[in-house]
Amino acid sequence: MRICRQLTDNRLAPRKLTVRHFSDNSPAEYGLFLASDVEFGAEADEIVFSEQVASLPIVGADTYLNKLLRQYADEALAHQPHERGSLRVDVERVIPQLLPHGKAKTSDVARQLGLSSRTLSRSLSAEGASFGKILEEFRAALVRRYLKDRELPISEIAWLLGYGMNPREFRSSLPSP
Repeated sequence: MRICRQLTDNRLAPRKLTVRHFSDNSPAEYGLFLASDVEFGAEADEIVFSEQVASLPIVGADTYLNKLLRQYADEALAHQPHERGSLRVDVERVIPQLLPHGKAKTSDVARQLGLSSRTLSRSLSAEGASFGKILEEFRAALVRRYLKDRELPISEIAWLLGYGMNPREFRSSLPSP
């Protein structure tokens, strides 16, 4: 919620907020911060906003940077070994579309491919792959590319990828051009 509010510079309030874990009551602080009730014990963690929220502009959006990062993602994908006709190829095709928007999650990729999350996981497993491993490899390829571009701030790279590795250490380990 905090990130969504920062990105839009708007005090967003979800229409619906559900979490998987159980709780007997919702602390008052949750209602104050979220401006919404929280449903505990749901089947999924989910935040649902009204349709108008999707049209809110991103504060400080950089269309040039987004275009550049999408290009880098496409380049990273082009250098990945592909097995033709596999679900992995389809997943790798969808990830670059979702990654810059923070939606490169199993459920979102599965939805894009017209599958359930469970079917996606089972099918990838049958190919000897997992969504997490594919995403990890893709992010690793992207971070190597991003860190070579010395114009991209480290904080921006970390935010864009949600990458747990220390990017500054990785950049310093790269061979000099």
